[in-house]
Amino acid sequence: MSIIITAFKKQDVKRPLEGFGVLVPSKEVKNGFQTLGTLFSSNMFPDRAPTDQYLFTTFIGGSRNRKLAKSQLKDLQEVAVNDLNKILGLGSDPLSVKHIYWNEAFPLYSLDYNSVIAAIDRMGKSLPGLYFAGNYRGGLSVGKALVSGFKAADLAISDFNSKGSCTIIGTDHEVK
Repeated sequence: MSIIITAFKKQDVKRPLEGFGVLVPSKEVKNGFQTLGTLFSSNMFPDRAPTDQYLFTTFIGGSRNRKLAKSQLKDLQEVAVNDLNKILGLGSDPLSVKHIYWNEAFPLYSLDYNSVIAAIDRMGKSLPGLYFAGNYRGGLSVGKALVSGFKAADLAISDFNSKGSCTIIGTDHEVK
């Protein structure tokens, strides 16, 4: 996966930025889109760019197009700017461009992933007091990983409340 970070003068972005970014569905390839999506980084973190600029983080490649992700910076910049122009109506070239490449970016769930989840569930049932949480369960986003953590914490609290105590692994302490 290649990440292209670009900055543009706000006055050169013709359409309003609403939300935190855009995802580009794979079916949009037929309309000439080549990116996976873009985060409006300066909307999410206003201190990341000068007040007169927008900062964008664009994702290219992934499992959809591994070869494109390994392209030269000038080609990746062209792809990112072309897609951003279609979405936002850019009136200039970027003020700055940074490229980051990750060979192993996001984990991909395989077709038999339900069997992995079933095995983890069986393990959790056979080991009372062990709770699983993370992005492997329900989705890769930070929000979904947090929800997974909250669910595991709720289970732990519920078990603690029903038993009245628990042992912290790796210590001789009992919590009441």
